[in-house]
Amino acid sequence: MIWFPLAALTTAPAHAGTVRHALVVGANDGGGVLEPLRYAEGDALRMANVLVELGEFDDSLVTVLYRPTQEALRVALARHARIAEEYEDDLFLFYYSGHADGAGLRMGDDRYFFETLQHDLRAIDANVRVGMLDACRSGTITRLKGAAVTSSLFGADGTAAEGEAWLTASAANELAQESETLRGGFFTHYLISGMRGAADTDDGVVALDELYQYTYDRVVEVTGRTGAGTQHPHRDYQLSGAGALQLTDLRNASALLRLRAEDEGQIAVFRLPDKAQLAEFHKDADRQMAIAVPPGKYLVRRRQADATYEATFGLSEGMMVNLDNWGRPVIEFGIARGDDPRLAALVDDSLSYERRLNLGSSPAVAGVASLVLPGSGQFYNRQTFKGIGYFSVSAALMAGAILNPTQEELGSTFWPMLGASLYGASVADAIYNVHRREESRPMTGATVSLSSSYGGELWPVHMGLSADIMLRKGISIGLDRVGYTPGPGRSWDLQLGSRLMVAHDRPRWRPHAMMGAAVRHGRMPFSELTLTRAVFSAGGGVRYYVVPRYFIEAEARWEFAGTHSGTVGSLGMGVHLGR
Repeated sequence: MIWFPLAALTTAPAHAGTVRHALVVGANDGGGVLEPLRYAEGDALRMANVLVELGEFDDSLVTVLYRPTQEALRVALARHARIAEEYEDDLFLFYYSGHADGAGLRMGDDRYFFETLQHDLRAIDANVRVGMLDACRSGTITRLKGAAVTSSLFGADGTAAEGEAWLTASAANELAQESETLRGGFFTHYLISGMRGAADTDDGVVALDELYQYTYDRVVEVTGRTGAGTQHPHRDYQLSGAGALQLTDLRNASALLRLRAEDEGQIAVFRLPDKAQLAEFHKDADRQMAIAVPPGKYLVRRRQADATYEATFGLSEGMMVNLDNWGRPVIEFGIARGDDPRLAALVDDSLSYERRLNLGSSPAVAGVASLVLPGSGQFYNRQTFKGIGYFSVSAALMAGAILNPTQEELGSTFWPMLGASLYGASVADAIYNVHRREESRPMTGATVSLSSSYGGELWPVHMGLSADIMLRKGISIGLDRVGYTPGPGRSWDLQLGSRLMVAHDRPRWRPHAMMGAAVRHGRMPFSELTLTRAVFSAGGGVRYYVVPRYFIEAEARWEFAGTHSGTVGSLGMGVHLGR
């Protein structure tokens, strides 16, 4: 290895008069039942560091947010809009790593819609705006149009790029992935590797086009070998100007690692002692390459053909090292031959995991099985005790309708209907649980439930279907007990209603208060009189989630139904759809 003082090789930074500011966001928590990410917030910190270290971004003008609320993100964007108003020539970069869906960024239980994000970025009067999103379905934002090109970024000579550009980790219908080995998202990892020099093809300066092409090639290649499938980064440039948009300059590096032209293969740079991977790239044998790194101790690993080489060295501030001594190969690749007990154990574990998750099982088969015989879909899913429970309870409750169809008591209507609802729940549960294994219940989305109320002698039973849409966590509106109920004698009752529910969401419990209004039409008990009347109700209740998607509920309300008023109690069960 040959050492040089880096200062002797460094020239004045390009575009020194241009102000560069950035908002960098990382959020591991996506709310609801979304599995928390492990490395999104670490990705944000690494991105902020490389922007300041190599991208000429002012350290005091780089904002880093971890797990922000929707309001905190709005305020941060507004602050950068104020910064842009103070400078004539500026570049603003927005970076986000975390969860997203087809509508926007997911930060805890908040959603920041893509349309809102694009609007708020365009309110920042910067000469160039660059957005980078490492999130699922982030390519959605590249479908939104309307950016306007502003005045020249670096003066009026027309040589620099200006306008708006987006780089996203995935297409609009794809998932973005993170890696345990890389300790970060694939997209961000190769972005940062490229910005540190892996994407540079000629002059020591990494331009936006070079960075995107390098990142796209590496992400597609590496994720093509993952179980989640290939991830395709997207871009949307609405830029003008003859010059390239430069993002990082290796001449700004505090330390450099230089590789010889003849050294080729897959190169990985690890920072010691924790072996955190700083960069990874493929190097061809036709050019030298320089990688910018912070001062510290490093392990560089080069994989070529069937061998792996390693070199360890330290870099101090202002130094550059030429890596020219790899030593002997430290790992020889080969194929295991003969009986290997450990190999057999790993194979058995793989098969056990596949059986446990029912991989290869069909949701259609599970649903049809439970439709033919309640509980049989659960047997198909290897949920034996649940299957026995569904079959036994559904059969016992529905037997009441067959063996005692005319008895005019609570049991003649309520219990058979409860049995029918369990029958339907058995089908839904069988379909849903073929592959899904959720540990926490949804907090948003929608619920559907069937309940039966008892309010005294005048209308002893009313059953109906309710459906609620969660406007936000804890607040929902929906239909209230829509249904038809036979009563004593020749009486019957038909109801159509709506309700507002305010709840306190807990991991398994959901206590709530409600207000409802309905129209009820029917024949009165023991008479030929048919009435239509308005119904108003208010009360409260509680839901208990037996499993993440299914709940039982109890409720008490005061009800005014035109011909009578009083307290009504009810029991029911339902399913929760959504996140």
